[in-house]
This record gives sequence, structure tokens and C-alpha cells, in this order.
Amino acid sequence: MATRKRLAKIVLVFVGLFALCWFPNHVLYMYRSFNYRQIDASLSHLVLTLLARVLSFSSSCVNPFALYMLSESFRRHFNSSLQCKRKPHHERNASHMQSTTAIRMTSIKKTAPTVINGQGSRQEVTL
Repeated sequence: MATRKRLAKIVLVFVGLFALCWFPNHVLYMYRSFNYRQIDASLSHLVLTLLARVLSFSSSCVNPFALYMLSESFRRHFNSSLQCKRKPHHERNASHMQSTTAIRMTSIKKTAPTVINGQGSRQEVTL
């Protein structure tokens, strides 16, 4: 239940950020649709239009930052992928090495054709 609540919170934040980022652009569209006969060539209108467009396009860039702040597992995996040094490999014990060697030796067996006195025959060869 806690996982569902956390997931619902993340989705709600994404929807809210999307609405917040696109709201100024839609307000400008509505303004232009009701005042389509007048052209507003003022500098303030141009600046507002540019800011609204930049904000709407930045909505997709905001999502990773929001996910980083909201999800602990995303934050942990993201931070681990940023680290330049590699994690040390665990040393394997001798019994593991012996069992994998035995498996490898049985997997390498193959049948190869051999020619004896001009006659072909099959013989199992172990490498």
C-alpha cells in the first residue's frame, strides 16, 4: 500500500509540473484566440511569449530532477552510475571455481569426424 501511495505521489507531482509548465503557453493561446484581430507587437508580449515557450519546452527536462528528489531508489541508482570507480568484484571460493571448471570441461565435449584408413567415423573428443 505504501508503494502505491508513493507511486501516486510521484505521478501527481509529474502531472502538476506538466500543468504548471504548460499553463502560461495555453493562457497566451487563449489570449490570442480572443484578440486575433489585434497584433500585440510590444516588447513585453514578446518576452512573455518567449518565456512561456521556454517554460513549456522545459517541462520534459524537469521530470528527471523531480524523480531524483522524490524516489530514493532512482537517486541511489543515479548516484551509483555517476561514480567513476568500479566496484570491486567479490572473490569466489575454491569450491565454486572447481564446480565451474567441471561444468566447463563437460560442456566442451564434442563429436568430431575422424578418418581412419579412408573410412569416416565419429569419435567423441574431449578437449
